[in-house]
Amino acid sequence: MITGKELSSKIAFLAFFVLLRPMNDEIVIREPLTLLLGRSEFSLHERRLYWNILKALKGEQTFDVKSYRVEDRQFRIHYSDVFVGENSHAQTNVILKILDRVTSRKIKIFDQDRGKYTFIVPIPYIHYESHKGYFDIVVNSMVLPYFIDLSKGYSQYELSAAVSLSSEYSQLLFPRLTRFIDTGLWRVEVTELRELLNAQKYVRYSNFKQMVLSNAISEINRKTYLDIVITEQKEGRAVKWINFIIRRKGKTSPKATYYALVNKDLQKASELSFADKQKKAEEFLYNYQFTDSQKKTILSSEQYLNEFLRLDSMVTHGAVTVATTPTRYIAGILFKDPSGPKSKKRKSN
Repeated sequence: MITGKELSSKIAFLAFFVLLRPMNDEIVIREPLTLLLGRSEFSLHERRLYWNILKALKGEQTFDVKSYRVEDRQFRIHYSDVFVGENSHAQTNVILKILDRVTSRKIKIFDQDRGKYTFIVPIPYIHYESHKGYFDIVVNSMVLPYFIDLSKGYSQYELSAAVSLSSEYSQLLFPRLTRFIDTGLWRVEVTELRELLNAQKYVRYSNFKQMVLSNAISEINRKTYLDIVITEQKEGRAVKWINFIIRRKGKTSPKATYYALVNKDLQKASELSFADKQKKAEEFLYNYQFTDSQKKTILSSEQYLNEFLRLDSMVTHGAVTVATTPTRYIAGILFKDPSGPKSKKRKSN
């Protein structure tokens, strides 16, 4: 017979379990930032295999990786989880080629600040029997800590949405967008975005936008729970930054609304000439207590002008929380580095 205390404990456990599960019963996976910001050679089907390994390891993911027991692990994954909607018997030759390639693919994790560079083959062994339809996979013990370590942050997304994507560009973009779903905005330089999507061959922005970016966003909007809109920010005549406005379909958070207003301001500013930007900035500078030297620096450089206009818009629309004063907040960002404001660089490649 169950005592009242035992019943209370079971109810509490079930309530906690329900809170952890997504309301629509979708399987949610977590990709550690070390892997997300690293580099992999995975193709479309190989990345689906990688996501299913993350699914299998979800219960072991931890913020305390030091206590994790490291050893080679074996997983069984059904072909239908990788070849979504495809016939295994008709595709046997294709499957074998993909399995052959994936057992030599590397994950590259670079920590340039510490001068550490790691190359790992995560899947050294796969056994496949076509009549059973299962892949028996061994995952290298050396890569497992990276798969389970959440201490450096992670991106969380629904597995069914990820595996529905049929473009490698969409596959690479989607997890990065979900990372910023809470803030509703991801601002990234075009050159960095090309690298993240392995699309360096599209040197001209117009080609990159047409062949890569527009198609990837269209597929993500069509097949997943995200609703993505972009705005472009120029430096001179060239588009230098892309601002992704990220919203979950059917929901609009206050922060997303604030960032949408900021992006409208940035779009308008990107269309102004340098002289017009100076006039606009001069108007806004009356609201701050910068020194004459700081004002001169802001007005004399397009790099400073662009960053000041962005920060002013974020403060004005309440997209950031200012703990001190608006002047000190903006000055702390603008003048922190003597060489001028810079976009944030990744610590890992």
